[in-house]
Amino acid sequence: MEKLCRSPHPAIRCQVVSVFIGFIVLITWTSAQAQWPGDEPIEVDSAQLVAQATAARSISSTQGPVGSEIDLDSPLVNSYVNLPIQINDATSTSSLVAQTQSIINATQVELPPGSRGIHLVEVVKETLQRNLSLLAARQNPRITGLSVDSAWSVFDPVGFAVITYRRTNTPSAGFLSGSGPGGGGAGATQINKVKRNYFGLGNASDDPGLGVTRKLVTGTEVGLAVNMNRSDTSVGFLQPLDQEYRTSGTFSLVHPLMQGSGTNVNLATVRIAYNNTRISELDLRQVTLDTLLAAHTAYWEMVFARIDLAINIQSLGLAADLLRENRIRYKYGDLIAVDVLEAEAGVKQRERDVIEAQNTFENSRDRIRELIAIDRNREGWQNPLIPLDPPVFTPITVDEAVSLDVTLKTNPEIQMARVSVQNAREGLILAEDRFRPRLDAAVTLIESGLGENINQNHSELFSGEYPSANLALNYQMPLYRRKEKADVLSSQYQIAQAEFFLRDTEQRIHYDHRQAVRTIESLQRQVEAAAASVRAEKDRLEKQKIGHEQGITTSHDLLEVQDSYARAQATQIRAIVDYYLAVIHLERIRGTLIDTLGLELVPMAAAK
Repeated sequence: MEKLCRSPHPAIRCQVVSVFIGFIVLITWTSAQAQWPGDEPIEVDSAQLVAQATAARSISSTQGPVGSEIDLDSPLVNSYVNLPIQINDATSTSSLVAQTQSIINATQVELPPGSRGIHLVEVVKETLQRNLSLLAARQNPRITGLSVDSAWSVFDPVGFAVITYRRTNTPSAGFLSGSGPGGGGAGATQINKVKRNYFGLGNASDDPGLGVTRKLVTGTEVGLAVNMNRSDTSVGFLQPLDQEYRTSGTFSLVHPLMQGSGTNVNLATVRIAYNNTRISELDLRQVTLDTLLAAHTAYWEMVFARIDLAINIQSLGLAADLLRENRIRYKYGDLIAVDVLEAEAGVKQRERDVIEAQNTFENSRDRIRELIAIDRNREGWQNPLIPLDPPVFTPITVDEAVSLDVTLKTNPEIQMARVSVQNAREGLILAEDRFRPRLDAAVTLIESGLGENINQNHSELFSGEYPSANLALNYQMPLYRRKEKADVLSSQYQIAQAEFFLRDTEQRIHYDHRQAVRTIESLQRQVEAAAASVRAEKDRLEKQKIGHEQGITTSHDLLEVQDSYARAQATQIRAIVDYYLAVIHLERIRGTLIDTLGLELVPMAAAK
């Protein structure tokens, strides 16, 4: 055949050869059909052949590919998919699409029986009032605020009292009359028993027993005490008791001249306690900001989950409507079985998407219930929550420079880092004070009274005839002071560390702020682009429907366009939700989210 085709007119010769070969094949096939295996001729009935061909076409019109069957009476959507409207015909499909579209456009909010409509402001307020993590965090300023009282307690007066009763029996040797060993005689030693009874406030040889002391903010320690006692003494059995009453008043003052001197040192622990309370309150503010951000995120995720579920239901409705139409056209022979099977596969895929969207929607509801700490013992706590606020796109303009200035002033993390630097400097003051030697000046003034009875004792006490004074200097210093040196160096390193942490925090917040501003600007463009995409996909879907009705496009093409339209709608709502959350995130970075919402965080601890 190749040789025949090689001629000055190859096209004509090839056509002739092809016709010739086809003629031979036709004759051979006719001969084979005219003969049975036994080479016996048969008679062919043309009417019978036409009937067989008609039956074959009838079978192929009601059956799909080999091994599969098409059930024209099966439901469009299976019962395990929860839909607000059952899809049975074109009217129900249109109603479902209209209802879903109203949810997407936020023009209608229907509350099913037993459900609860909820606004964003309700979620925010109930979260601030009942969120368990936030309630636990509010205890921290209360706990830390008590450390201020502990720091001031060092300067509180301290009272003391010592009540003593003592009785002693001791031997005493004297040159009294008596007999020596083996007989009497003058000059012999007599052993006598000395009895002493003591009762009073304090001890005659120790500190006074009733008084009060107080440390001043300058480091000076002041004390005022009184000692009152009675002592009885007797020698021998026949000698009477010798009684005396003694009273003394003592005023003492100890002032540090080096270590521990001055208000700057003595009030450092108080300032640290105040700073710790401030840090605790700032930390509570940060936790509140994070909780508010979580509340906004949970609410708008629930809004998106509800709309995404509606979009998936809409997509399922369109796919079911296409399946219904394909079955009708297949029944009358306008479509082949493949179109029906593709439509059924599209419905199954969308049923799975609806089930996943329903699960996501329920999880978002539980997240709201968790944030507002809903009482699970209350009847109806599982009632469905329906968000009532629509995702409305409202573009804003952010002045990055002004916003950054506000951020550096009001961000709680930056403020906490600054207070930590102050605490580190207070620690250096204490460390340097411990490095100094201890030199204290002590002054003691004592007025005493003594008498055989109480009246005489008091008279002499207030007469001023027996004053005593004591002046002393006490010096103390470790010879090596290795611990003190290490504490000073450690405090210096802590200051450097706190300053680096402050700079790192400011830098991180600065870049977070820049990123948040860019995210807002980017999402603004994404929202506008998504809206244009929805309009384009909607027009494309309308054209694709017309093409499918005219038989120009396949069911597979129409399903793809429906998917594109649903994804475009979901992308638009997702962009709006992300845009709103980006604005909330920027307010959280600035530390103004509470003020923006018109809420005021009252500190739970007030330092005294």
